[in-house]
Amino acid sequence: MKRSLQVFLFFLIVLLTSICIAASFLPARITALESEINSLKNSLDMAKLEMRRLDYTLLDSKIKALEIDLLTSKNLVENDEEYEAEISLVSNITATLKELEPLFYESLPVETRGMWVDNFTINSFFTREDVARHLDELKAINVNIIFPDVYGNGAAIYPSKIVPQQSRFVVFFKDDDVLKIIIEEAHKRGIEVHPLVRVFALHNGAEYFINDKVEWLDKTNANKFTLANGYYWLSPANPEVREYNIDMLKELARNYNIDGIHLDYIRFDADFGYNAFMRDLFTNLFGIDPFDIKSDRMLDIFKVFKSQFVNKFVEHAFYELKAIKPNLLISAAVASPYSWGKNDLGQDWLNWALNRHVNFLTPMSYRSTVEQYSSTVKSEVNTVSGITYIYTGIGVYLFNDSILLGQLKAGQDTAMTGQAVFSTANMKYYHYNVLKNGPWSKPAVPTFRDPHKAANLQLLDLIQRINEFKSFINTDTKLLDEYLLKLENITLKVATLNLRPWDTRDLRADNPDEVSQLEPILNETKELINRINRDCKRENLLPPVTAERIINDLNCFMSLLQPLLYTSLPFEYISTK
Repeated sequence: MKRSLQVFLFFLIVLLTSICIAASFLPARITALESEINSLKNSLDMAKLEMRRLDYTLLDSKIKALEIDLLTSKNLVENDEEYEAEISLVSNITATLKELEPLFYESLPVETRGMWVDNFTINSFFTREDVARHLDELKAINVNIIFPDVYGNGAAIYPSKIVPQQSRFVVFFKDDDVLKIIIEEAHKRGIEVHPLVRVFALHNGAEYFINDKVEWLDKTNANKFTLANGYYWLSPANPEVREYNIDMLKELARNYNIDGIHLDYIRFDADFGYNAFMRDLFTNLFGIDPFDIKSDRMLDIFKVFKSQFVNKFVEHAFYELKAIKPNLLISAAVASPYSWGKNDLGQDWLNWALNRHVNFLTPMSYRSTVEQYSSTVKSEVNTVSGITYIYTGIGVYLFNDSILLGQLKAGQDTAMTGQAVFSTANMKYYHYNVLKNGPWSKPAVPTFRDPHKAANLQLLDLIQRINEFKSFINTDTKLLDEYLLKLENITLKVATLNLRPWDTRDLRADNPDEVSQLEPILNETKELINRINRDCKRENLLPPVTAERIINDLNCFMSLLQPLLYTSLPFEYISTK
């Protein structure tokens, strides 16, 4: 009996404590929720000025329902009753606010949406059905390009006559080819496949090379094969290494119905580059062994020397692969920021863009906050400055779903027409959920394959958008009509452009006719941007958020045409020393 009384008293104390906590917590939480709902209402008004296509009817009704629930909660608190009902209402309001978050992010109609399909994901495939299920998940969030990890740790997932095949794929796909299955299933779903090849990084897969080709392995500045992480690298300076990798890439291009090839680890690792072959070359040219370098000036010369081997490899690969399959798009995952890649890794990716041997780049701009990502993306966009296409990478392993939404929006607010996510193994259910319900909820026309078509669609969409939201924008409609007239005039010129396709064009072959077509359009667009800026900032004729949206869309439009202009100009080799 005494034991029962003790248990009863314990639960009574717990209950009373919970009631006291609720009594003190709920008013503050309700006040916070009221502020969040008001902020949501303001965001909805702002969204109309930004000309975002959202489901305003649904959002209005959801917000009104939240306000009713909030009022009910306040009444319950004021009357000091039904704490259980109050807690339930407050929990429901909080959950609904979270569910509404992705609905405030627009799904753009013209956008590249990439996904790195990493080796952890591919290692989970045992059957065609496994591949199909995974690609169904990517199709559900409207991904339009994937980079499947097909070669790493010194071996391939597919049967090859050039490189070893990973043993698990020999066992589980002995009568089939997992890469062919990935390609077939992706193409069924309208997704392009650009196999990712880890070019110079062996990581922990050096056995094949240790046994037969140890002279191919790179060394550190401490004359060791690895750093503390135990990872091995091949030396980009060794011509046999370069030819081995080129042969592997050519085999991929010949044997598979791929849409592109994506180069990864196309660099040295930090503190590497001291292979004996490399040291002998440098010593013969500059009279000093890299191990004996003491001055910063000579160290800078050595860094530039290292980068030349990577530059030449990318150039060689580009033209060898294009000769086999002209419409193959060649891209690379590159270090971000650019300065880090160039100065520490021998990866001068701006050089590749300037000298026209990549179709696009995906800087790995993995940052943990929206602010850091936004700053990095702006820096990379400025680095490229319209000479090629870039789609910055988002590292979802670093954050939750809210930050994913914020980073996608930050990228969309720059002169860039797409982004890529790293990677499938790091995608959690909540990442998929917010993409499916928000910024990737509808299919989009990609921009990497046919930028001319994408530019035309971008401009047509802006015209339609202004017409849709004209009544919400606090300005003289005559002003918007003048903008529309200018935009329609530019659109007519874009529609009649006679340009070489991006995917098959010789990037180094000048074309004066294309220059004469493109330059006036770009100049006219710049003039319109200047006018909108003037109307907004000096004349106060246009709401700033509306002006920013129109200008950003026009900058994205120009970013699609500028590389077409750049690769129509006479080619001259440019050094980035």
